[in-house]
Amino acid sequence: MDKLQEVIKYLKGKKVRFADAREHLFREREIYTEDTRVERITEQNVSGVGIKVLYENGWGYASTSAKDPASLKKAADKALALARHADKAADGRVELAAEPKHVAKFATKIKEDPFELEISGAVGALLEAGELSLKGKDVIKANAYLVLRNMRKKYANTEDSLIETDVFTVLPEIQATARANGEVKSRHYWPAPMNAGYEYFRGIDFKTNARRIAAEAREHCFAPSCETGPTTLVLDPEHLSLTMHESVGHPTELDRVLGYEESCAGRSFATLDKLNKFKYGSDIVNLVADNTLEGGLASCGYDDEGVECQKWHIVKDGVLSGYGVNRELAHKLKMTRANGTTRATKYSDVPITRMPNLYLAPGKKPLSFEELIADTEDGIYIEGMGSFSIDQMRLNMQFGGDAFWAIKKGKLAGMLKNVTYNAISYEFWRNCDAIADERAFRRAGFITCGKGDPMQAAQMTHGASPARFRNIMVRRAK
Repeated sequence: MDKLQEVIKYLKGKKVRFADAREHLFREREIYTEDTRVERITEQNVSGVGIKVLYENGWGYASTSAKDPASLKKAADKALALARHADKAADGRVELAAEPKHVAKFATKIKEDPFELEISGAVGALLEAGELSLKGKDVIKANAYLVLRNMRKKYANTEDSLIETDVFTVLPEIQATARANGEVKSRHYWPAPMNAGYEYFRGIDFKTNARRIAAEAREHCFAPSCETGPTTLVLDPEHLSLTMHESVGHPTELDRVLGYEESCAGRSFATLDKLNKFKYGSDIVNLVADNTLEGGLASCGYDDEGVECQKWHIVKDGVLSGYGVNRELAHKLKMTRANGTTRATKYSDVPITRMPNLYLAPGKKPLSFEELIADTEDGIYIEGMGSFSIDQMRLNMQFGGDAFWAIKKGKLAGMLKNVTYNAISYEFWRNCDAIADERAFRRAGFITCGKGDPMQAAQMTHGASPARFRNIMVRRAK
């Protein structure tokens, strides 16, 4: 931390309006297995320092993998020079929302550091899952995947904040593929990715689920295709995680709304004139941003602007109620403080507004998953994530899934195949008429959410209880 403080002291002497320095270690181990063999094991360790400077109304950013004083000073000078050049082209005053001084530490609660353990245990668990899946009838392929991450940061700024964070992430997945009845179908089991220690991985029941997905992959091959037309959908939490990610998470990043960011995922229909007025969903729809969620993938204590992570509503009682906001754009909403959503993937990346942990709040009335199905006369139940497509304004969307079941007279009545549905995003959420209660709440999430140019990949948790949507157009995928 002393080296970062020296850089900040140096930049204060240059009369900058704001500056911060972020030392970042990004460590990642990936294990892939195929059938009963190890396909590959990769590991990366990336570390360095990024320095951001606001001079008058111009921003500059520079980074270095070297951490000696001379290299840090050189990077600081480069960031300052870029900021001075940017100031010449500035078309308005940059206003930064205030943030209290923080002298703090944050760390993921863990019992076992995965990087201090032998790799053989994780490899063995994945291979055993593959072996069990391959015993399923007509199963021709088994895959497994594990990502382990550790992200350590030290942060200092000209407002005298000194912050250290230490975040661990675990993401596992297994998949089985069957060939039968002239079809090839896959089924996966994806435990929620979590900010957690290796003990989380140890607690996952791969054996039972490996057998289950093998059987369901084969059943999928014999399933009839769905009928085309409007129907009722019941969507599981994992599936909803992708739907909310694309149709709510991205369109409520304020930089997208204002046109500052259009790469990868476009702009947004959720413009500022709609805030606190626009009916984004039905009255029971509450979509909550929560970067304080324990174990959440975006829960890092403090973001890369030195802002404490927070919790707020994106949609409250069906109405658009908030955005992900950085310090520079907070004044556009007359907010006195940003909400802790600015993150960078690695030290060399400029911090940008990123999607928070985002979840659909459980229903307030007692309603189990079984009761939700029993209350649905006819429709389709969709589990897991599949294909997806959404337009550049986050309006027209289409989603597939990983597995599909017909609902007949309040009961699951066998698998279907080739199911996709399409909708206008806000009309979809307006058609939500039932959400199971907190007993059925489950998490999912992503570690590869792309944004920016050059692109950065970020991580965030989503969650939901199973929910029902009426009058959704379903089509056959082929």
